[in-house]
This record gives sequence, C-alpha cells and structure tokens, in this order.
Amino acid sequence: MGSILQNKVNFILILNKVFLKSFLNDVVYIVYAMKYVYIDESGDLGNKYSSSKYFVFAGIMVDNPKKLDNLIKNTYRKYKEIRKMTEIKGTHTPDNVIMDILKRLNNIDYHVFVIVFDKQNMYKTGQEYNVNKLYDILASQLAKIIHIDQKTIIFIDKAKNKNQIFDFNELFVRKLDNVKNYPVEINHVNSANYKGLQVADLISWSTYQAFENKNSEFIKIIENKSVKIICED
Repeated sequence: MGSILQNKVNFILILNKVFLKSFLNDVVYIVYAMKYVYIDESGDLGNKYSSSKYFVFAGIMVDNPKKLDNLIKNTYRKYKEIRKMTEIKGTHTPDNVIMDILKRLNNIDYHVFVIVFDKQNMYKTGQEYNVNKLYDILASQLAKIIHIDQKTIIFIDKAKNKNQIFDFNELFVRKLDNVKNYPVEINHVNSANYKGLQVADLISWSTYQAFENKNSEFIKIIENKSVKIICED
C-alpha cells in the first residue's frame, strides 16, 4: 500500500513539474511575443568646416533584448581594458573589441535598418536651417524601412526635450511600415542604461566609417542589414 501511495505522489510531482515547465515557457513566450528596436545615429547635422559629410541613422530589431544585454555584458568580462568605460561606443572602443562584438552579433536573430544621408543634399529636405526638424525628417526615413508585424517597443538615445519628443514620436510612428497598425511604443532613454542602444551605436558608427572614411571593415561584418541612401538624385 505504501509503495502504491508513493508512486502516486511521484506521478503527481512529475505532472506538476511538466505543468510548471510548460507554464514558464508560455510566460517567456508572452514576455517576448513582441519586437524590440534600438536606434542611434552617427555624424552631425552641422555645416561647419569640421562637420561630417554624412549623417547615419541605424536601428537593430530583435525578438529577445536579453541577447543584446548578454552580448555587451560578456564583452566587459572578456576585455579588461574596457571595464572602466560606462558604456560601449564606437568613438572610444578599441577596434578589435568592436569587431568581436559585431562577429558575435551574427549568432543572434536580428535585423539591421540603416539610412545614410549625404549632407550635400541637405537643400532637398527644405529644413537646412532647422536642425531639429531635419533630424526628425531623417529619422522618419528610417521608419519607412522598419517593417512592423507585431507589437513593438522602440528605444532611442535621448537627445530631445518633452515637446520635441512628442513631435518626433508622432512623425516617426506615422511613417513606420505598419499597415496593420500594431501597437508601437517609443522610449527616449539614456544609452548607458540600455545595452541594445550600445549595439545600435556600433552599427551606426560602422556605417559612418564606411561612408565618411571609406573604411568598410566593420560594416561588412554585419550580415542581416538593409541600407538605404536617401535624398539621392
């Protein structure tokens, strides 16, 4: 009798474990049943002699943001020389570290969207004297090539005040490739607190290097990308 009772108890415990595993898998699916996009830029929109020739917007879309978090965290563990840095940026991260991050990025399911703007064509935008509006217009060009097929959360490195953020969001959401009107949330945040934005920075920086400095050794590592040159004849 005792062995029969014990077998029943074991059977119930096994069932509970199976149910719990299934439940947790469902929770994970629910948490990540959306897309995450991280956006950053490289270059500037100034017109001084020292200003850049090109301006780049880049975004990376993933299903699971923790994979980008782990990519950056593991980089800090691997390279002692960057451990004092508050965040990884293309402008002050060693080239070998950037290359390593971009190579390991290819082990993740992602898609990169990039627009490149030659500032010689600034007059075509009609906003050559309003940098804030020009920034929004260029970002909206990036939005056009971002396909939305489920709920999406977008993170952008914060550079605007409250009123400017409202105008930016309104235009950006309107220009997204979102035919079925899936919910979209935009957050303007500090890149030091979001590893995904640090990856986006490296992508925009890599693209900038290819156009501004004719150095394609970084961008060619990024496999899954869509690059569009805007305002060309």
